Amino acid sequence: MEKDRAKRRIAEVRKMLGADQEQALSQALAVALTPDNREHREKIKRYLESSSLFSPRYNIPLASERELALHRLRAIQNGVGALSVKDFRNDPMRIFAAHEETGLCDGSLATKMTVQFNLFGGTVLRLGTEKHFGGKEESFLKSIDDIDSVGCFALTELGFGNNAVQMQTTAVLDERTDEWVINTPTTVAKKYWITNGACHSQWAVVFARMLVRGEDHGVHAFLCRIRQDKGLVPLPEVTIEDMGHKMGCNGVDNGILT
Repeated sequence: MEKDRAKRRIAEVRKMLGADQEQALSQALAVALTPDNREHREKIKRYLESSSLFSPRYNIPLASERELALHRLRAIQNGVGALSVKDFRNDPMRIFAAHEETGLCDGSLATKMTVQFNLFGGTVLRLGTEKHFGGKEESFLKSIDDIDSVGCFALTELGFGNNAVQMQTTAVLDERTDEWVINTPTTVAKKYWITNGACHSQWAVVFARMLVRGEDHGVHAFLCRIRQDKGLVPLPEVTIEDMGHKMGCNGVDNGILT
């Protein structure tokens, strides 16, 4: 009964894809599952297959698993240039292709890639200006691509999730110094489950209520330094807590930012 049902289903798929023979079916499925950037996808696959760095690792310490995920991300960028923040301008499908192929290898790697390029880098690209890009040469965007500037996306708060309407983190304009002062006024305003936050980020896009002369202008994104480059030491008045082990994807370092 089950075999007959499976045969009928395969026949239906063949008919739908216009593939009568087994080889033709395999080719048709490959086309259907990789609708774009096929050469680039193959390049990524070959690179992943060629290096022992991407072989599965089991029962390794938490710190090692996190460093492995970051090392893999740097390697795939240096090796094949899997994607670029600027692909959001020119070829967004290339970004999806890179995520799909690397996700087959390592979920933690794909998650760190998503945060680095989509959430952090993509936000800088879409909401930033030439100043945030690193001038006309866009040197900061390049440093994101090269994983020299690692970032995180500080949206979620303990008490409110990603419900921006209720968020409590504030950014107050200090007109004397022409600076924004970011503040966590309550415990429930802590930025929670921030990927890349526990260990690796030097930068954060922090979502906060913009206050100017006491007037609330709603939630805006602020590009903030949270760690020094040397030793990745948190900056003064920045508190970072490590959320430790999770049920899965332990190569991803989730943190609490205050």
